[in-house]
Amino acid sequence: MWCKTAEPFANDHPCLAGHFPGNPIVPGTLILDRVIELLEHHLPEFSINEIITAKFMQPLLPEQGFELRAEVKPGQISFECVVDDQTITAGKLAYIESGSNL
Repeated sequence: MWCKTAEPFANDHPCLAGHFPGNPIVPGTLILDRVIELLEHHLPEFSINEIITAKFMQPLLPEQGFELRAEVKPGQISFECVVDDQTITAGKLAYIESGSNL
């Protein structure tokens, strides 16, 4: 199991104003983008090429960080985003090894 703490999204992030006015939550696409960014930065031999599944169980609030937990298996990475010991997002990503012709 691989773990990394993700920095929170700032209250003034442009996507938060419209998602949702007066009660902002971090859009799922931003969470997934952060997951992929962290994985590719800390596991540079992998290049994420597909989101197999993604489930959002709880909202992520602005200024709230999360712990990324990941398990690498051949061809795929299972991940969870955890806040206060509660899984807020989970899924599976497909990857290719960097330099692969696939």
